[in-house]
Amino acid sequence: MIRWLLCGATTAALILGSTVPARSDDTCWQLLYAAIGHGAAAPHAPYISYSELVNIQNDGHRFERANANITYRDDGLAWVDDDRWVHPFVSDLLEPGPPVLGPYGNRRDDWLAVATREYGIPLIADVHNPSQRQCNIAGDDVVNGVLTAHIVLPDAPNSQPALKEIWIDRGSLAISRLIAAEYLNIYTNTWNLVHPLTDFSIDMENVDGYSVVRRVTWKYSFKVYSQESTLDAQYDYTNYGFESAPPPGTLFGSSSGWVK
Repeated sequence: MIRWLLCGATTAALILGSTVPARSDDTCWQLLYAAIGHGAAAPHAPYISYSELVNIQNDGHRFERANANITYRDDGLAWVDDDRWVHPFVSDLLEPGPPVLGPYGNRRDDWLAVATREYGIPLIADVHNPSQRQCNIAGDDVVNGVLTAHIVLPDAPNSQPALKEIWIDRGSLAISRLIAAEYLNIYTNTWNLVHPLTDFSIDMENVDGYSVVRRVTWKYSFKVYSQESTLDAQYDYTNYGFESAPPPGTLFGSSSGWVK
């Protein structure tokens, strides 16, 4: 399975957030950080149930197709009933990742402003070197019927997971779409496991007041001997439900079926 942590706006944004301080004179950075803080402070249901349809094609032909029913717990654990496997299991491995943006559980505090944290440490001074990273607002785009600011990070690193583009509703600060590089786990034609960086595109939607993932897509081209081959993947998320307790029949609290 592909392990992908959609944290704040993926693990990539966590790297970004920990290394690039916002500057008061930079509208682009201010908008990006406001959206990340808004997402961290937004309601997160203790349990989210949803359906996932996996559709992967190889050069236009069916490569893999699967259905799964999943209940995700807000600390990063999930109960997964996937028709590719013999029985449901509990795991912290989700393909391609959790159904929400934002860090898990109490780690969400790391994304909130210091003044809003409970038991926050008093801030004496804020000293840093000027950032060299770029943040550009390319313009306004309509994404899923919503007018959004299109932010581009042109110097995102190519050697590690990184946030590359993000679309933000200026009014609500909701994230409508983002593109980030993350690792795939792919076996080559010689059965060697490789971990190439691949761009993931994530579309978000609002369901019952919660911001959740609607669709994830990625594409990866590779060599098969002397020829080029391409995998196209699409994951659709539907049938969302939000609960304060795990649905009956799930394996939370049990060691049976545990996978990590």
